[in-house]
Amino acid sequence: MTNVYQSVVEYIDKYGQSNKEIRITCEPGKRPTIGDFIGAFRQWGLEMELSDLTTMTFKPKNPMSTTVISLRIIRTVQIT
Repeated sequence: MTNVYQSVVEYIDKYGQSNKEIRITCEPGKRPTIGDFIGAFRQWGLEMELSDLTTMTFKPKNPMSTTVISLRIIRTVQIT
C-alpha cells in the first residue's frame, strides 16, 4: 500500500503560464521529497533541478533544449 499525493504545479514556458496537476506515490508514512518531484518531472520528459527551496521552484538543467522556464510547486495534498 502506498500514499498518493496530488500537487498543483505552476508551469511557465516561453508561451505563457498554466497550472498542471501531478500525482506522486510514496511509501506509507512518508511525504514527497525533492527527488520524488524531480522523478515526476522526468515522467513529463523534463530534466529539472531545484533552484529555490523556499518557493519550491525548479529550473531546467539545460535551458536551451526546452521551452520550459520554470516549475513551481503551489500545493501538495494527500489523496489516499
